[in-house]
Amino acid sequence: MDNSVNDGRVSFDPGWNDPPKISFNSQQTPPNRPRNFLNKRVAFPLSGANTSPASAAPLNMPPMPSGAPTTLVSPSVTQRIMPNNCDITINSESVLVEVKTLLLALLESSSELGAKANDIRRRLDVMEQMWMDGKLNLEVQAQMKELAHALREDEPRKADEIHKALMVNEVSKVGVWMPGVKQLIHHSIARSELLSIDKQ
Repeated sequence: MDNSVNDGRVSFDPGWNDPPKISFNSQQTPPNRPRNFLNKRVAFPLSGANTSPASAAPLNMPPMPSGAPTTLVSPSVTQRIMPNNCDITINSESVLVEVKTLLLALLESSSELGAKANDIRRRLDVMEQMWMDGKLNLEVQAQMKELAHALREDEPRKADEIHKALMVNEVSKVGVWMPGVKQLIHHSIARSELLSIDKQ
């Protein structure tokens, strides 16, 4: 068998297990063309290492409106309920007389309270003493005036809302005597519901 080479090819036929012939001329990289290494690691920049993308302010973000609210307030009975005609220069002594007169009048007309009436009266006396000693601020005084007027005008639900707001926001000032007022309010609510049932 002739093993001579003609035109770069062997004269005999390759066997079934001979490796494929590779032309090295087509696989070689041109000598003057730089290879593109896509798997190279990029060094982390040393300048500005303390600044992170999370802390950097976005450049293209629109400015926040100046009137945007910073806190959200959900409507509930815990908010302060101030009367519309509340005047910061109210006459404290006259308001006290007015409030206690209205509450005592309601107490006298509520014979159904029985023995509870004595405890309510005692708590109203505590309210009066704290009022006279200057331990109740003008806001509490104004809200108590609104509460007493709500009871007089047969609006016990409104009075109850004021009572709840006071117990949340001013509990250190009203916590001792407010339970007596609460009993008057609940009694007024029960009586109002009974009257509405009788009218039906």
